[in-house]
Amino acid sequence: MKSSPHRPSIELLFKRGLGSAEIARRLQISSSTVRNVVAAIKKRGDASEVKKSGRPRSVNTRNTRAIIKKRIIRNDGLSLNRMASQLGIARSTVQSIVKNDLKLKSYKLRRGQYLSDKSKAMRLEKCRKLLQHFQVRRVSDVIWTDEKIFTIEPLPNRQNQRQLLSKDDSMSPKRRLAHNRLFPKSVMVWAGITATGKTPLVFIERNVKINSEVYQKIVLMDNLLPWVTQHFAGGPFILQQDWAPSHGSRSTLAVLEAHFPGFLDKNLWPASSPDLNSMDFSVWGMLEGKIAGKVFATVDDLKAALEVAWASIDDGYLRRTVNSVKKRLRACVKARGSNFEILL
Repeated sequence: MKSSPHRPSIELLFKRGLGSAEIARRLQISSSTVRNVVAAIKKRGDASEVKKSGRPRSVNTRNTRAIIKKRIIRNDGLSLNRMASQLGIARSTVQSIVKNDLKLKSYKLRRGQYLSDKSKAMRLEKCRKLLQHFQVRRVSDVIWTDEKIFTIEPLPNRQNQRQLLSKDDSMSPKRRLAHNRLFPKSVMVWAGITATGKTPLVFIERNVKINSEVYQKIVLMDNLLPWVTQHFAGGPFILQQDWAPSHGSRSTLAVLEAHFPGFLDKNLWPASSPDLNSMDFSVWGMLEGKIAGKVFATVDDLKAALEVAWASIDDGYLRRTVNSVKKRLRACVKARGSNFEILL
């Protein structure tokens, strides 16, 4: 029964001998309210309100849901803890409303390179050119290449690297520390793949600057050219590379024209596009995963582990990865040159 502010008056008039109808008339309230209060007086001897048992009334009301929905529309990155604090309600209530009533789920932000409007327009134009190019040439003939730095101390994954400890031990020396040296030893690795094979890994020491001369000799002439000669056996191939200064100098272009004709030049390959290069969007991540969590005593140990991981990559994976490039090009066009991985 809903609480009535007329309880004391009803009780007073009832004890003076007035009937329910007369009390309702004098107080100008409904007869049912008077009868309910009179019934309580007869049962308990007075009209005091009985304290309710059980759980308190939920704060998950229509008004609360509307407020939370409005705030999320205004800022969908708002912390649930902060929202609960601002509304003065439990976080579990906010979480329940967000999940069960608003049907929303928390997702990690997608990672991707920043693209200006100019970059997007350039990517759109060149992705269209590449799709036309691959109507004539085979994407499986492309050698996808890239460089990456690996360190002997991989960065710790603070989300997944955990310890099971008691509350007392959580503040004791038993709690391990995830750390990295300020400047861990590292090595630059160059590599390339096609749909049917892998180049050798080329290690470039940390103190060696990759200028045009180093790139041409160590990467192109000493390693890539012998591999291409053996792997393609005179058949057609297409070299892809990014356009770092050492890759696009006049002397490097002369080497490319002489030994790697048909390479994807600056008119075809878009800048700021690691999401289109098989090495960037897939292979480096797989290689990192194979050595993840390991700390190597020396750079030579790191190199040995990378060689083992590289050798374990099979042709099926290479074929699937390379074949996905055309799908990515079409997605890039659909996204008008913008980040497109949500469309895959």
